Amino acid sequence: MGCRHLKHLSGSRILLRTVINRTLCRSKKLSSVGVTSALLFLVCICSLVPVSDTPPVLAQEGPLVLAFYYAWYDENTWTSGTTADTPLQLYRSSDMATIERHVSQAQAAGIDALVQSWYGPQEAYNQTETNFRVLLDVAASKGFHAAVAFETNGPFFPDQASVVEALRYLLSVHVQHPAYLRYRGRPVIFFWRQQRFRVETWETIRAEVDPDRTSIWIAEGTDLSFQRVFDGHYLYSVAWSSNVAHTLQDWGRRVRRYAQDHGAHRFWVATVMPGYDDTRSGRTAAFAVGRRNGDYYRATWSAAIASRPDWVVITSFNEWVEGTMIEPSARYGDLYLNLTRELSAQFKGSNVVETSPPELGAATRETSVPPPTATAGAIEDGPYVRAKETVRIRSGPDITYPRIGRLTQGEQAKVLARNRAGTWWQIKVPHRDALGWVNATFVELLGDASGLPIVELPTTTPQAIIEVSTTTPTAIRYVVTSTATRTPQWIKSPTAETIAAVATRTPTATVTHNTPLPLTPHYTQSAPLQPVARTPTVTIPPFITPRSVSTGTPSLDPANAANTTLTPQPLAERPSSVVTVLPSEEAVSPLSSAVSTSEGSSSAGTMTVRQPARMIVGDVPSLLWIGSVALVTALALLTALFVRMYPQRPHPENDREAH
Repeated sequence: MGCRHLKHLSGSRILLRTVINRTLCRSKKLSSVGVTSALLFLVCICSLVPVSDTPPVLAQEGPLVLAFYYAWYDENTWTSGTTADTPLQLYRSSDMATIERHVSQAQAAGIDALVQSWYGPQEAYNQTETNFRVLLDVAASKGFHAAVAFETNGPFFPDQASVVEALRYLLSVHVQHPAYLRYRGRPVIFFWRQQRFRVETWETIRAEVDPDRTSIWIAEGTDLSFQRVFDGHYLYSVAWSSNVAHTLQDWGRRVRRYAQDHGAHRFWVATVMPGYDDTRSGRTAAFAVGRRNGDYYRATWSAAIASRPDWVVITSFNEWVEGTMIEPSARYGDLYLNLTRELSAQFKGSNVVETSPPELGAATRETSVPPPTATAGAIEDGPYVRAKETVRIRSGPDITYPRIGRLTQGEQAKVLARNRAGTWWQIKVPHRDALGWVNATFVELLGDASGLPIVELPTTTPQAIIEVSTTTPTAIRYVVTSTATRTPQWIKSPTAETIAAVATRTPTATVTHNTPLPLTPHYTQSAPLQPVARTPTVTIPPFITPRSVSTGTPSLDPANAANTTLTPQPLAERPSSVVTVLPSEEAVSPLSSAVSTSEGSSSAGTMTVRQPARMIVGDVPSLLWIGSVALVTALALLTALFVRMYPQRPHPENDREAH
């Protein structure tokens, strides 16, 4: 770095340069030693000033185009058989060259920021933290931006206190980075699965970490009640909708109506997707939405623009297991990056008005299990309920009634009546000509239920079939909440094949329960309870592979599930270290206990951790020591120069005697 960079200095540094220049120009009798000393001093000063040719990263002002980004891949991902396509260039997410390439590709496609999934500040077994630091540094070097998608049910958030601590770290450390995304001066944070806590809990959390609301929080899902705390709303996926144009316009209107009713602006972030395909993920409700050579992507952009959004978010830049990536791939090449460049320019340059965009055709479903067909606009016909998680449908309003079906996560059903306490809803069972009841704790109401009739049924009905050992008077029931998939899904009872598939493809948290819960067949509750967090004995995040275990074809024997290789995969069904025990059996666990490793398993305590090396941009303490030594040396040389320039003159009387 040459002294030409002095022109970028300001304030006291410019004053220092001026003083030095005037000192050097006071005499024409400078020796070569003096010149060398002065130049050395200037070089030292320049070395201590971190001047860069990188353009400054400024806060965003206009409409934004964002893309969800995932930083947990390695070479095992591309050989696991869980992705329908592969990148043009296989990579590890921890490789700095990979991150630089991704930033350059996103920037060239008109994307303003990558929104990376983040599990918190913990470094051990957590690539989302170490790789996000690198992403910020790379973004700063290229005049780009990055933000966080806060994974509320991530494996390192066992309770509310850990979420508060992580948010404080985010706001005090990462948000202060010059490349962190800001909109009109306020940092932007996206949230995934904030439904884990009630709205009242989030009010407490925000009062602790951001009481003045200096940041922008964007909530996800279909419950606008969270807008009491959050500043905007988005839908992570729209692939489940049979009419994306209607869905996006409807939700855009809802957000604007909420903002108008409450007298405060709320950001509407419309979602666009190139397609969807998780049929190789091992999920029981996997489905696919065909890309149609880019037509589906164009149609979702048209629908998003017509919904009059503040911003647009792309799902996703590189979610390979769900098949929503626009990153260059072996099958599609650069097609979707080129389309993104074209469509993002249209969004930013258009004067959007509410029009009817081209209709999306019926999605191609590559599975025998149909996805949810009810759209968000269905509540216009009457009140509906949407399952927060897979919940049992019973023949009556109590857990003593027999089970007659299930309402899967994200699935909707029309509400016909309620019980007097309002704790159970009578619904029309989807895909069947039958009526059933669901517990109000595990569903969210869409629409006005004030006009529903009240139905009372006797509770002395045949007992539900419960598997209880004849040698013990109590039934042990454990409900494990997993990281919910980002799309609506059905969950079946585990078989030998599904157990092997889950154990092979999805890293799971190993949980050992020691305290049985007594069976309470008549338990009901009128309001949701806050989940009680319990820490598992062993946590296996998606970045760990057990040591000395073969990576071959897994055994289909459930007894061998504990010895099966857990290949780290970036599935949306990521494990959570949170184990929630609810006092009811209405919520269905999506994972069988057969895939959990017992406490005494030989492989439970031995792990090989693939932790990316920390990327150090510069060794600041070393530079300070070197600069200090050079500065002292330069000052000594300048002192010698000064003495030489102004030597002691003889007394005038001696001059006269000399003559």
